[in-house]
Amino acid sequence: MGGCMLKSESRNAQKLHRAREFNYKKIKETYAKYIDPRTGKYANKYTERRCCPVCDSKRETKLFESSGGTYVRCDDCGMVFLNPVFTETALGEFYKQLNAGQAAIVSNETDFYREIYGSGLDAIERHVRPGRLLDLGCSSGFFLDLARVRGWETYGVELGLAEAELCKKKNHVLFTQDVEKVDWKVKFDAITLWDVFEHLPHGKHRLDFLKKMLNPQGLIFIQSPNAGGLAPRIMHETCKMFDGLEHVNMYDPKTIRLIAEKCGMAVIELKTVISEIAVTNNHLSYVDPYFGTGDFNGSLLLGLLDARFIHDNLLGYKIQVVLKAS
Repeated sequence: MGGCMLKSESRNAQKLHRAREFNYKKIKETYAKYIDPRTGKYANKYTERRCCPVCDSKRETKLFESSGGTYVRCDDCGMVFLNPVFTETALGEFYKQLNAGQAAIVSNETDFYREIYGSGLDAIERHVRPGRLLDLGCSSGFFLDLARVRGWETYGVELGLAEAELCKKKNHVLFTQDVEKVDWKVKFDAITLWDVFEHLPHGKHRLDFLKKMLNPQGLIFIQSPNAGGLAPRIMHETCKMFDGLEHVNMYDPKTIRLIAEKCGMAVIELKTVISEIAVTNNHLSYVDPYFGTGDFNGSLLLGLLDARFIHDNLLGYKIQVVLKAS
C-alpha cells in the first residue's frame, strides 16, 4: 500500500478555491442558522454528547473549535471527532435543505473528479469485476456516470433533494431515503462512500449494515478526509477539513483500520490522494491558505517535499480505502 499522485496535484490552489467560494458562502449561511448567538456554538437543542465513535472510550482531549463545533481526540485510540455532535434528526433535516452546491463544483471541475473517481474505480476493479454498484451520497450522479461507462450496473442514494433531482435525469436506480430504510431486493459487488463516511456519527453501525448488503466477494470503498494528513496536522482549525458541523468523524490510516477490524472487515488497499502542498505553503507563508499566493506556492512543500513523498507516507489530504469482509 502506498501513495497515489494525481496529475492534478499541481493545480492552482487559489484558482480552485476562488471557483468554490460561492459554495463556501452558502454553507456558512446555512451553518449560522444553528448557532446560539449567546455562546457562538451550535444550540444545545440540535446536539448531543457521545463517546469515541471507534473505541467507545469516554476519555478525550479538546483540540480546537471550528465554526461553532468542538473537535476532540480520543485519549485511547487517537480518533479525532466532533463532540458534541448534531443528532441524527438534526443532521437529516440539515442535509435535506442543502442546495446543489456540490453538484455545481463537480460540474465545474470535471477533469479533477474524473481523475479522482477513476483512481477509486481502479482500486475497486483490482479486486472485483464490474457488477452491481451502490454509491451512497451520489449527488448529481457524476461518479455513477463514470462507473456505468466501465460496465457497472449503477444504484445511488442521495438525501439532498436538489441534487437528487439532477441525478434522477440520468436513469440510475436512485433512492432518496436513508439506505437503512430502503427495502433492498438485491446485493452489491461494490458499495462506495465518496466523502460521506466522515459525515456519519455511527460509522461502526453503518459498516455493519452495509457489509450485509454485499455479495460474497463484494467490497466497500471509502474516500474520507485524512486527519493524519500533513496539511491538517499543520493547519489545525484553519484547514477546511474541520468544518465544525458535517465532518463529525475524522479518520486516519490507524483509526480507519481499527473501525474496519471492529466490523469484521479487512483493509485490502489504502492510499492517500491530494497533497495540499500549495495550500499548506500559503499557510506557512502567513497568507490565506486557500486564497493567498505565498512564497512557496509551488509543487514542493517549503521547497523540500514533493507529492510523491507525502503520499508514500500516507500524509495526503484524503484516504482512499478498500474494505472486504474478513
